[in-house]
Amino acid sequence: MAIINYSTITKAIESLLQNNLRGYIITRNEERNTDPNRAIDGGWIGIYRGNVSYDARVIGARPWNTILRPMIEIQVASVISGSDAEEKLQVAEKEVIDILSANKTLSGTVNMTNGYSMDYEYNPINNIYFHSVTITLNCETRA
Repeated sequence: MAIINYSTITKAIESLLQNNLRGYIITRNEERNTDPNRAIDGGWIGIYRGNVSYDARVIGARPWNTILRPMIEIQVASVISGSDAEEKLQVAEKEVIDILSANKTLSGTVNMTNGYSMDYEYNPINNIYFHSVTITLNCETRA
C-alpha cells in the first residue's frame, strides 16, 4: 500500500490561496492564531492536515480509495461590531470556497473534492469581535 504524502496537498492549498487572495496572512501547519490583532486587517488563514482513511478496493492497479479531510481555518476580527465581523467572515469564506471549488483536484494532488463542512467559532476578546470558521474538505484519491 502506498501512503499519501499529505504535505503535497496542504502545499497545493496554500499555493492556490496565496496566488488568488490578497490581504490575508496565510500559514500552513503552524500554531493556531490566538491574537485577534493578526486577523483585524485582512484576516488570518491556517491550513492543516485533517484525518485520512484508506479503504480497500479490488479494482485497478491502485487498490486503495483514500479519503482525506484537510482543514482550512479562516479568522477575522472587528472592533466595530459582531455583525461587522460576521460580514467579514462571510466575504472571506466565499473567497476561499470559490478558489477551492474552481480547482477540485487541488492542483492535481487529489482526484476530486466532493464537498466540505464548516464549523464556526466566536471569541470575544477585549472588545474585539473575533470570528472564525474551519472548513473541512472531503477529498478522494487512489493510493
